[in-house]
Amino acid sequence: MEIIPLINLKKGKMVEPKYSETISLNELLEQFKDDKLYILDHDGMEKNKPNLCLYQKLSKHHELWVDAGPQVLGDVVDSVIAGASSIIIRGNLWQDADISSIREISENKIYAEVTLEKYDNQGAITSLVHNVDGLVVFDKKNQIEGDFKSAERLKGICKRYETYAYGLKKKNASYWKKLGVTGLLIDIEKAEEFKSDES
Repeated sequence: MEIIPLINLKKGKMVEPKYSETISLNELLEQFKDDKLYILDHDGMEKNKPNLCLYQKLSKHHELWVDAGPQVLGDVVDSVIAGASSIIIRGNLWQDADISSIREISENKIYAEVTLEKYDNQGAITSLVHNVDGLVVFDKKNQIEGDFKSAERLKGICKRYETYAYGLKKKNASYWKKLGVTGLLIDIEKAEEFKSDES
């Protein structure tokens, strides 16, 4: 199972891990040099002010998956120019996103963020996700474990789409793999296990 470290950007900077007294964020990022890095840009999503300069800096050593809440085609262009290799579209921020228009300006992968509770019993998905390369699910493990319908919905979408899930611990990878998830986004701000080289 693929593990992609996730970093949060808030107030124009990268959020340091809670265990920062043992390792700095820069040292941690050095461990993942030339690997994928998922950027959860809260400034972009909440204020429509993505941290494009940080993307440029990080893209020198990482393949960036940028989740900055684009709301128009120009936002996607800005992220791609700043170094994003994959773009995440959030339906709640860009409800009428035209994936084919995005594909006309970029060959980068396009993922849609989805919430399992918004699916109906047949696992129908909004029109946003029909032409995407994959899905990103931020429902947490305990939410899915506590709701049989959510687990079944996740299994259903994993059969049709390359699906990445938000997880807090790599040790839970086998749980997600059983559901059919392609990879995990592990938040390095909260996952103390990243302070060492163990996989």
